[in-house]
Amino acid sequence: MTNKNEYLASALEKLHSKNEDFILIGLTGRTGSGCTTAANILSSEKSSIEHSLFNGEIAENNIQRKEKILRKYFDKNWQPFIHLRVSSVLTLMLLDVQDWSDVEGFLIRQESIRKDDLIFLCKIHSELKSNEANMTKNEFYIVYLSKLTEEIREKLEEASFVKLYQLLGRNARRSGSVTKNTMTEGAFFSIAQKINEISVQLHTENKAQHKSTYLTIDAIRSPLEASYFQERYASFYLLAISCKENVRKERLNKKGLSEESIEQIDQNEYASLDFGKERSFTDQDIQGCLQRADIYIDSSFDKDESKDKTLANQIIKFICLAQKPGLITPTPAERCMQIAYTSKLNSGCLSRQVGAVVTNNNYSIKAVGWNDAPYGQVPCNLRSVEEAGAKKDKIAYSPFELNDKEFQNSIRIKITQYEKISNKGYNHSYCFKSEYNAIKKDKNQVHTRSLHAEENAFLQVSKDGGSGVLGGFLFTTASPCELCAKKAYQLGMTKIFYIDPYPGISMEHILASGAEKQRPEMILFNGAIGRAFHNLYTPIAPYKDELSALVS
Repeated sequence: MTNKNEYLASALEKLHSKNEDFILIGLTGRTGSGCTTAANILSSEKSSIEHSLFNGEIAENNIQRKEKILRKYFDKNWQPFIHLRVSSVLTLMLLDVQDWSDVEGFLIRQESIRKDDLIFLCKIHSELKSNEANMTKNEFYIVYLSKLTEEIREKLEEASFVKLYQLLGRNARRSGSVTKNTMTEGAFFSIAQKINEISVQLHTENKAQHKSTYLTIDAIRSPLEASYFQERYASFYLLAISCKENVRKERLNKKGLSEESIEQIDQNEYASLDFGKERSFTDQDIQGCLQRADIYIDSSFDKDESKDKTLANQIIKFICLAQKPGLITPTPAERCMQIAYTSKLNSGCLSRQVGAVVTNNNYSIKAVGWNDAPYGQVPCNLRSVEEAGAKKDKIAYSPFELNDKEFQNSIRIKITQYEKISNKGYNHSYCFKSEYNAIKKDKNQVHTRSLHAEENAFLQVSKDGGSGVLGGFLFTTASPCELCAKKAYQLGMTKIFYIDPYPGISMEHILASGAEKQRPEMILFNGAIGRAFHNLYTPIAPYKDELSALVS
C-alpha cells in the first residue's frame, strides 16, 4: 500500500466515524401517527425487523437496484437505537420534584386522577432514587423509566394519561417545573435540556465501553425544541411520522379513545395558527414540528391488518444514509419536493411559508411558486406598522390601509405595542388578514394579501405560455386548500404530493369528488428535504476514491 492510500483510508475512516459514532433521531407526529411504531423499529435488532427491500438476483428497475444496495449495507452495518421516550423524561421530572407536597397538590387538582392513582404515584416516587443509584444510565433512563411510565399509563388509562402528560409538558416549558404553569424566563427549553443531559450521559457511558450511541427520541412536540437539537448536533435528524387521517383515527379508536377524546387531543397538539388562534410557544405545536422536520415518513398502513413493510423500508433507507452519505441518490419525488421546500423561503408571509412545484408526468419541472403578494406588490415582511401609520412608502400599502379610520386606529395601537421592543432592531411587520379579522371579529381567509403557493405555480404556467400540464404532478410543502384543490383538479393534476395536511375539507370535499379516473391521487410525501437532503445525499468523498483506498 502506498503512503498516499494509507493516509486517504485513514482520513476517510475518521470522517465516517463521526457518522457512525453518534446519531440522534427525533421523532415527531400527531398522536396515533406511528411514532412509537417507528421508534420500536429503530430500537430493534436486525433479525427482528420485517422489511421488503429487494432481495432478488436481477433487479428490474432502478428502484430495486437502490433497494439492493440499501439491503446489503443494512445487513452489514445496522445497529439498534436506544429508545428514549419524552414521556419517560416527563415521568422523571414529575417524580424528581424536590417537594413532593407540590406534586400531591398538583395531582389532586387534576379531575382525571383518582385517589388510588395518587397513592400509586406516591409509591413509585419513593422507589425512584434508590433504583437510580443501583443502575447504569442505560438501565435507568431507558428500561426502568419506560417501564414505570407504562405502569402509569395502564393505571390512568389512555385518555387520562395523554391529557396529564400534555399538561406536564406544557408546564415544564412554561415554568421549568411540570407542576407549575407560571411563565418563567429561560424555562422554555427545560425538556430539551433534560433530554440533552440524558443523551450526554448515555453517550459518555457507551464511549467508556467503546460503543457507538444511536439514540431516538420519541416524541418531540415543539418546533423550538427541534431547533434546539438541530442547532447543536450535525448528526441530529427530525423524522416526521405521518399517516392518512382515517388511518390515524382508526388506530386511536382501537386504543379505546372516543371521538371526543381524539378531538381534545388534536386541539391541544395541532390547533391551526391559520385560523387566528393565539397560542403560546409553550404549547404543543405538531404543525410547526412538521414544518421543521428533516425527513418525512409515511406510516399510513395498519400493521394489524396488512403485511406492508414500507415503514421499515423507509427507516432503513435513511439510517443507512445517515451512516454512509451518498450511498444512493434521491428519488424524483425528493428532488421535486426539495425545490418546493427551497422556494418557500422566498415567501414574505409572516405566518407560514409554503412552496409548490408543478411537473409533467415524468417529474420534469414546469413551474415553481410560493405564497406571496402578487408581482408588483410589496410582501408583508417588507412593510411596517410605523410606515403604514405615517403613510410613508405609499406604494407598499393599499388605499384602504392608508385611509380607513378603523384600520388606522388598529395600526396606531400596534405601533404602541411594538415600542416595547424597539431596541431589538426588528422590522415591525404586520399581517393584514390578522389585523382586519381582529377588527371585524372574524376568521375569514379571503382577506389574505398573498396568493397561495400552488395558485402561484399554476399561474406561472399560463403567464409564461408554457406547455400544458394535463396529467402532471403537484408538489406542495402543505396540502392544497379548497380553492387550490379546485384549480389542481381543473388543470388535470393526476398526483398531489404533500407534507402537511391543510386543516380544511379539500381532500374529502373537492379531490375525492367526481369521476374516479379524474381524481388526483393524494400522496403523503416521504423523503429528505432541507439540510438533510444535502447531508444524506452528499458523499463524504468521491465514491471511486473511497473504494480504491479501502481496497488498497
